[in-house]
Amino acid sequence: MRSRILLLRRAAVRSSSQRSFAQSTATRANLRARPQLPFLSVPLTSGSGRVRFLTTERKAQLKYEILTGIKYTGYLWIAGACVVAIWGAVSIERGERKWPTPEEWSFITRFDYRGIHYARYSPTQGKTIDWIQVAHWAEACVKRLHDPEIDGAGLKDAPSDCPPGTKDITEKSENWRRGYFNAMMQYAKAAEHMEGWVYDRTRNRIFPPGTMIGPSNPYPRPLPPGFNGAPREEDCEPRHEHPDDLYLRIIHTVGLTSRQKIEARIAYANWLEYKCVNGPASIIYEDALNLATEELKGLPVPPLDKKTMTLNEVAGLPSENLLNALTQYATFRARQGDISQALPTLVSILKARKSLPFPSDDIAPAPRKKEGGWIKSLTNLARSIFVPPAYPSPPPDGTAPPVRDPPELCQEAALSLNIGEILYATNPATREEGLGWTREAVDVAEEQLHKINPIAREDRPAREACRECLTIGLSNWSKMVAKLAKEEEARKAAAAEQRKNKSSGWFGGFWREGENGNGEEGQTTINRWVAEERVIEERERRVRDLVEDLKQPSRGPLSFFKA
Repeated sequence: MRSRILLLRRAAVRSSSQRSFAQSTATRANLRARPQLPFLSVPLTSGSGRVRFLTTERKAQLKYEILTGIKYTGYLWIAGACVVAIWGAVSIERGERKWPTPEEWSFITRFDYRGIHYARYSPTQGKTIDWIQVAHWAEACVKRLHDPEIDGAGLKDAPSDCPPGTKDITEKSENWRRGYFNAMMQYAKAAEHMEGWVYDRTRNRIFPPGTMIGPSNPYPRPLPPGFNGAPREEDCEPRHEHPDDLYLRIIHTVGLTSRQKIEARIAYANWLEYKCVNGPASIIYEDALNLATEELKGLPVPPLDKKTMTLNEVAGLPSENLLNALTQYATFRARQGDISQALPTLVSILKARKSLPFPSDDIAPAPRKKEGGWIKSLTNLARSIFVPPAYPSPPPDGTAPPVRDPPELCQEAALSLNIGEILYATNPATREEGLGWTREAVDVAEEQLHKINPIAREDRPAREACRECLTIGLSNWSKMVAKLAKEEEARKAAAAEQRKNKSSGWFGGFWREGENGNGEEGQTTINRWVAEERVIEERERRVRDLVEDLKQPSRGPLSFFKA
């Protein structure tokens, strides 16, 4: 009896230690009340039965993890979109403050206008201007300004005798007209660099000039890197309008000021001169000069002597438009080789500019009163950040005489530079005189660069003009001195050779003794030019910070993780 009871206990213990797939630990106490079915039991990893990996608890955990991942991913995308939106808003605001646009224009037109300036005046460091982008933004801006349903509402066509597409902008506001003129001038300048580029309609791509295959171009040039497959002439059309058409439209636009008309004519004449069309270029220069003299018809004495093309001193101070137009005409005549007319004209212009008055300092600005304390300061700071600045006031129309401010003094330096170059290149007897004019131009340009505020936005054009004048002046000065030093060295070598030949004769000793003075004089002259070359090198080293913008390149946000 005892042995039977022991066998039953061992069997019970053995059966309880082994769990099959059809047995559940949760229902072990109720084996007799509930049948053990395979799909109702919980699998175990031990033993030889099958295992269930996707349990109810595991399903709930995976569902929670997936939903949490989707939620946080959405949060990250929303945060990223907010950062991009903030960055875009800040960039637009900075661009608007740097290149203001008229308030009447729509948002997209103002965006295109800022894109023109950003692509032209803010190129990546070490890269040239991308004129493809400049032309793209300018074309888009001008089309929106011409569209009567967008920003060209109320815009009229010019009279029929004007080129097709010319507009009458007299009914628009002054800010609108000024912005329109700037956009058209930018488009014309970009069209100069994009002349000859073609648009392939079949592939929606543009190609450089001279690469199109067709009867008009039997010898096409190879495509530059980045362009694949030369276009065919039957599939192409000019990408942009021709610069001649754009400049003629600007010149005949009704509603421009005299200053704008003269600027457009000078730009068009420069383009014609670049294309070696000197006859029409001379006519356009004279047209701009006549337009500037017509503004001064009321004077008892004409301001310009048409025979000698010089300014009359008895006529009084010339206008700014007359000075600019006459300067461009004189430099054009100098480039054409007409020195006899160009040199007296440039000298008369320089004399007239030096007779201009300096800016008046009689009226001193009233001292600012500190009212409101720090609350007022914070209010002004917030207003400067969130309130956009007003559109700049229009510049003078050019009918009045200018004053000798930094931009005008830079113009005087440029005139001295031109006169010095002409004197040096035309007559060997006036080389040192031309060198003196060049030295004076360099001194004036450097002095003005030290005075001009490098941060103020309104002084940026004057700084660029003085910087260009200083760079060219130092280059001309260095070339002039190097040429004079080389000529003196050649003369010294020829004189030494001549003395050597004479010394080989019967009376060589007597001639050698008498020529020591000439040799010392030549050595003194050579030492003078060598010393001046060293002065120029020291001058170039000293003004390097003024000529070049030595700004540290931006390293980006990864700079925080670099040593």
